[in-house]
Amino acid sequence: MTGSRILVFGAHPDDIEFGCGAVLLEAAARGAKIDLVVLSRGEAGTHGTRSIREKEALKAAEMMGAVLHFASTPGDTRLQADLDIKLLAAIEIRRLKPDLVFAPTGHLNQHPDHRETSLLVRDANRLARYGKTPGLENWEPHASRALLFYDISSEYSGMDGLVPILVDISSQVGKWIDLMKCHESQTESLEYVDLQLSRARALGVQAGVNSALRLYSEGPLLWSSIETVLSSCGPRL
Repeated sequence: MTGSRILVFGAHPDDIEFGCGAVLLEAAARGAKIDLVVLSRGEAGTHGTRSIREKEALKAAEMMGAVLHFASTPGDTRLQADLDIKLLAAIEIRRLKPDLVFAPTGHLNQHPDHRETSLLVRDANRLARYGKTPGLENWEPHASRALLFYDISSEYSGMDGLVPILVDISSQVGKWIDLMKCHESQTESLEYVDLQLSRARALGVQAGVNSALRLYSEGPLLWSSIETVLSSCGPRL
Protein backbone atom coordinates (compact mmCIF):
# COMPACT_ATOMS: atom_id res chain seq x y z
CA MET A 1 0.00 0.00 0.00
CA THR A 2 3.00 2.29 -0.26
CA GLY A 3 1.82 5.61 -1.66
CA SER A 4 -1.86 4.91 -1.03
CA ARG A 5 -3.85 7.38 1.05
CA ILE A 6 -6.70 6.61 3.42
CA LEU A 7 -9.05 9.25 4.83
CA VAL A 8 -11.12 8.20 7.85
CA PHE A 9 -14.04 10.15 9.31
CA GLY A 10 -15.24 9.73 12.89
CA ALA A 11 -17.84 11.55 14.96
CA HIS A 12 -15.93 11.41 18.27
CA PRO A 13 -12.26 11.19 19.26
CA ASP A 14 -12.28 7.42 19.91
CA ASP A 15 -14.65 6.15 17.20
CA ILE A 16 -12.00 5.46 14.60
CA GLU A 17 -9.61 3.62 16.92
CA PHE A 18 -12.33 1.35 18.33
CA GLY A 19 -14.08 0.82 15.02
CA CYS A 20 -11.25 0.20 12.56
CA GLY A 21 -7.99 0.98 14.37
CA ALA A 22 -6.49 -2.47 13.75
CA VAL A 23 -7.17 -2.20 10.00
CA LEU A 24 -5.46 1.20 9.92
CA LEU A 25 -2.46 -0.12 11.85
CA GLU A 26 -2.09 -2.85 9.23
CA ALA A 27 -2.45 -0.34 6.40
CA ALA A 28 0.15 1.96 7.96
CA ALA A 29 2.55 -0.97 8.39
CA ARG A 30 2.18 -1.61 4.66
CA GLY A 31 3.06 1.98 3.75
CA ALA A 32 -0.30 3.75 3.53
CA LYS A 33 -0.64 7.40 4.50
CA ILE A 34 -3.56 7.97 6.85
CA ASP A 35 -5.57 11.11 7.63
CA LEU A 36 -8.21 11.21 10.35
CA VAL A 37 -11.02 13.78 10.38
CA VAL A 38 -12.88 13.91 13.71
CA LEU A 39 -16.10 15.93 13.74
CA SER A 40 -16.27 16.70 17.47
CA ARG A 41 -14.10 16.71 20.59
CA GLY A 42 -16.42 14.38 22.52
CA GLU A 43 -17.28 17.32 24.76
CA ALA A 44 -20.76 15.99 25.62
CA GLY A 45 -19.49 12.59 26.75
CA THR A 46 -20.02 11.27 30.27
CA HIS A 47 -16.31 10.63 30.77
CA GLY A 48 -13.41 12.98 30.03
CA THR A 49 -13.27 16.62 28.96
CA ARG A 50 -12.76 18.29 25.61
CA SER A 51 -9.09 18.94 26.38
CA ILE A 52 -8.42 15.42 27.66
CA ARG A 53 -10.09 13.78 24.70
CA GLU A 54 -8.21 15.94 22.22
CA LYS A 55 -4.92 14.86 23.80
CA GLU A 56 -5.96 11.22 23.75
CA ALA A 57 -6.87 11.44 20.07
CA LEU A 58 -3.54 13.07 19.23
CA LYS A 59 -1.68 10.32 21.10
CA ALA A 60 -3.58 7.63 19.21
CA ALA A 61 -2.98 9.32 15.85
CA GLU A 62 0.74 9.49 16.59
CA MET A 63 0.75 5.76 17.41
CA MET A 64 -0.82 5.06 14.00
CA GLY A 65 1.47 7.46 12.19
CA ALA A 66 -1.65 9.33 11.08
CA VAL A 67 -2.39 13.02 10.70
CA LEU A 68 -5.34 14.16 12.81
CA HIS A 69 -7.68 16.95 11.73
CA PHE A 70 -10.43 18.28 14.01
CA ALA A 71 -13.25 19.74 11.91
CA SER A 72 -15.17 22.87 12.86
CA THR A 73 -18.74 21.63 13.45
CA PRO A 74 -21.59 22.24 15.94
CA GLY A 75 -19.96 19.53 18.10
CA ASP A 76 -20.78 16.39 20.06
CA THR A 77 -24.50 15.36 19.95
CA ARG A 78 -25.16 18.20 17.48
CA LEU A 79 -23.97 16.65 14.23
CA GLN A 80 -26.50 16.66 11.41
CA ALA A 81 -26.01 15.60 7.81
CA ASP A 82 -26.89 19.03 6.42
CA LEU A 83 -25.39 20.69 3.35
CA ASP A 84 -22.81 22.77 5.23
CA ILE A 85 -21.14 19.80 6.92
CA LYS A 86 -21.35 17.71 3.75
CA LEU A 87 -19.45 20.43 1.91
CA LEU A 88 -16.93 20.59 4.76
CA ALA A 89 -16.30 16.84 4.40
CA ALA A 90 -16.19 17.08 0.60
CA ILE A 91 -13.53 19.79 0.84
CA GLU A 92 -11.41 17.48 3.00
CA ILE A 93 -11.80 14.74 0.39
CA ARG A 94 -10.79 17.09 -2.42
CA ARG A 95 -7.92 18.55 -0.41
CA LEU A 96 -6.43 15.25 0.78
CA LYS A 97 -7.25 13.19 -2.34
CA PRO A 98 -7.61 9.78 -0.66
CA ASP A 99 -7.71 6.46 -2.47
CA LEU A 100 -10.01 5.06 0.23
CA VAL A 101 -12.55 6.88 2.40
CA PHE A 102 -13.81 5.31 5.65
CA ALA A 103 -16.97 6.25 7.58
CA PRO A 104 -19.01 4.61 10.36
CA THR A 105 -21.98 2.46 9.43
CA GLY A 106 -25.34 4.18 9.61
CA HIS A 107 -27.68 1.75 11.34
CA LEU A 108 -30.35 3.42 13.47
CA ASN A 109 -29.76 1.85 16.90
CA GLN A 110 -26.58 3.72 17.87
CA HIS A 111 -25.37 7.20 18.82
CA PRO A 112 -27.07 9.63 16.41
CA ASP A 113 -23.72 11.31 15.66
CA HIS A 114 -22.47 8.01 14.20
CA ARG A 115 -25.51 7.72 11.96
CA GLU A 116 -25.29 11.34 10.80
CA THR A 117 -21.55 10.99 10.10
CA SER A 118 -22.23 7.93 7.95
CA LEU A 119 -24.83 9.78 5.90
CA LEU A 120 -22.86 12.98 5.47
CA VAL A 121 -19.65 11.22 4.40
CA ARG A 122 -21.55 9.07 1.90
CA ASP A 123 -22.97 12.21 0.28
CA ALA A 124 -19.71 14.17 0.58
CA ASN A 125 -17.81 11.42 -1.21
CA ARG A 126 -20.15 11.87 -4.17
CA LEU A 127 -20.14 15.67 -4.08
CA ALA A 128 -16.34 15.68 -4.07
CA ARG A 129 -16.23 14.11 -7.52
CA TYR A 130 -18.87 16.27 -9.19
CA GLY A 131 -17.02 18.94 -11.14
CA LYS A 132 -19.43 21.83 -10.70
CA THR A 133 -20.63 21.34 -7.12
CA PRO A 134 -21.48 24.82 -5.75
CA GLY A 135 -19.28 25.68 -2.79
CA LEU A 136 -16.40 23.47 -3.90
CA GLU A 137 -15.14 25.57 -6.81
CA ASN A 138 -11.78 26.29 -5.17
CA TRP A 139 -10.86 22.61 -4.94
CA GLU A 140 -10.10 20.20 -7.78
CA PRO A 141 -12.66 17.38 -8.03
CA HIS A 142 -11.53 14.04 -6.67
CA ALA A 143 -13.03 10.55 -6.94
CA SER A 144 -11.88 8.08 -4.31
CA ARG A 145 -11.51 4.46 -5.40
CA ALA A 146 -13.85 3.17 -2.71
CA LEU A 147 -15.96 4.23 0.27
CA LEU A 148 -15.84 1.70 3.10
CA PHE A 149 -17.81 1.62 6.36
CA TYR A 150 -16.76 0.36 9.79
CA ASP A 151 -18.78 -0.75 12.83
CA ILE A 152 -18.47 1.10 16.14
CA SER A 153 -21.20 -0.64 18.13
CA SER A 154 -20.15 -4.26 18.45
CA GLU A 155 -23.64 -5.70 18.85
CA TYR A 156 -24.97 -4.38 15.54
CA SER A 157 -23.57 -4.73 12.07
CA GLY A 158 -23.78 -2.68 8.94
CA MET A 159 -26.99 -1.54 7.36
CA ASP A 160 -29.15 -2.49 4.40
CA GLY A 161 -27.45 -2.58 1.02
CA LEU A 162 -23.84 -2.90 2.23
CA VAL A 163 -21.53 -5.75 1.26
CA PRO A 164 -19.51 -7.14 4.23
CA ILE A 165 -15.74 -7.69 4.01
CA LEU A 166 -13.71 -9.47 6.70
CA VAL A 167 -10.15 -8.23 7.25
CA ASP A 168 -7.58 -10.39 9.08
CA ILE A 169 -6.12 -8.25 11.89
CA SER A 170 -4.44 -11.07 13.82
CA SER A 171 -0.96 -9.54 13.58
CA GLN A 172 -2.16 -6.17 14.91
CA VAL A 173 -4.20 -7.18 17.98
CA GLY A 174 -1.49 -6.24 20.53
CA LYS A 175 -0.92 -2.82 18.98
CA TRP A 176 -4.66 -2.33 18.62
CA ILE A 177 -5.12 -2.84 22.36
CA ASP A 178 -2.48 -0.18 23.04
CA LEU A 179 -4.15 2.09 20.50
CA MET A 180 -7.57 1.81 22.14
CA LYS A 181 -6.02 2.36 25.57
CA CYS A 182 -4.80 5.77 24.42
CA HIS A 183 -8.38 6.83 25.18
CA GLU A 184 -7.95 6.37 28.92
CA SER A 185 -10.94 8.51 29.83
CA GLN A 186 -13.19 6.05 27.98
CA THR A 187 -11.53 2.76 28.95
CA GLU A 188 -10.84 3.19 32.69
CA SER A 189 -14.40 2.46 33.80
CA LEU A 190 -15.90 0.94 30.63
CA GLU A 191 -15.17 -2.40 28.97
CA TYR A 192 -14.94 -1.06 25.43
CA VAL A 193 -11.62 -2.77 24.72
CA ASP A 194 -12.93 -6.18 25.77
CA LEU A 195 -16.08 -5.68 23.71
CA GLN A 196 -14.12 -4.90 20.56
CA LEU A 197 -11.68 -7.77 21.11
CA SER A 198 -14.58 -10.18 21.62
CA ARG A 199 -16.16 -9.04 18.38
CA ALA A 200 -12.84 -9.44 16.54
CA ARG A 201 -12.32 -12.95 17.91
CA ALA A 202 -15.84 -14.00 16.91
CA LEU A 203 -15.34 -12.67 13.38
CA GLY A 204 -11.96 -14.38 13.27
CA VAL A 205 -13.59 -17.72 14.05
CA GLN A 206 -15.88 -17.21 11.06
CA ALA A 207 -12.89 -16.57 8.80
CA GLY A 208 -10.58 -19.23 10.26
CA VAL A 209 -8.07 -16.73 11.67
CA ASN A 210 -7.28 -15.43 15.14
CA SER A 211 -9.07 -12.07 14.83
CA ALA A 212 -10.83 -10.10 12.12
CA LEU A 213 -12.75 -6.87 11.67
CA ARG A 214 -15.66 -6.31 9.36
CA LEU A 215 -15.77 -3.50 6.84
CA TYR A 216 -18.53 -2.84 4.31
CA SER A 217 -18.64 -1.68 0.71
CA GLU A 218 -21.52 0.17 -0.94
CA GLY A 219 -21.48 -2.36 -3.76
CA PRO A 220 -19.65 -5.35 -5.22
CA LEU A 221 -15.86 -5.18 -5.27
CA LEU A 222 -14.02 -5.96 -8.51
CA TRP A 223 -11.16 -8.49 -8.42
CA SER A 224 -8.51 -8.13 -11.13
CA SER A 225 -8.35 -11.90 -11.72
CA ILE A 226 -9.28 -15.27 -10.24
CA GLU A 227 -5.70 -15.48 -8.96
CA THR A 228 -6.34 -12.35 -6.88
CA VAL A 229 -9.42 -14.00 -5.38
CA LEU A 230 -7.40 -17.08 -4.41
CA SER A 231 -4.58 -15.05 -2.88
CA SER A 232 -7.06 -13.12 -0.72
CA CYS A 233 -8.83 -16.19 0.64
CA GLY A 234 -7.68 -17.18 4.11
CA PRO A 235 -8.08 -20.54 5.81
CA ARG A 236 -11.51 -21.86 6.71
CA LEU A 237 -12.52 -24.06 9.63
